[in-house]
Amino acid sequence: MTTEEIITALERAWNAGDGAAWAACFAEDADFVDVVGRIQRGRATIARESQNIFDTIYRGSTLEIRQVSSRPLGGGIDLVHTTTVLSVPGGPRAGDTRGVQSKLIRDGEIVAFHNTIRADIAAFAGHDADLATRSPQEWDS
Repeated sequence: MTTEEIITALERAWNAGDGAAWAACFAEDADFVDVVGRIQRGRATIARESQNIFDTIYRGSTLEIRQVSSRPLGGGIDLVHTTTVLSVPGGPRAGDTRGVQSKLIRDGEIVAFHNTIRADIAAFAGHDADLATRSPQEWDS
């Protein structure tokens, strides 16, 4: 699959609540770091864990995915960054959540995927206005 086809397939699978279809975009031995930092290894684990959230906290949710960038790293591997908007109709995660993902794609399959929630830095830092104005490289100074 092309990168565009992978993104379309991921979005379609999420919106259908289909963990197996979601995981079909991943290599058999892929690594997926989910939004809470769990490392899921292998397509079967990714399918199972995805179906668990589709059936519970993300039931009826929709996901919009947009490619931000893509660049070849050599050896047939591309680094792809995407952004997402996840809309959850009810339950503990109700509302819209924005995210950023990094994917390594080889031979039409995702071999590595890292998912991160986007948050306001001032809120994340306990409303520290000074910290919110500084770049991450300045946080230790």
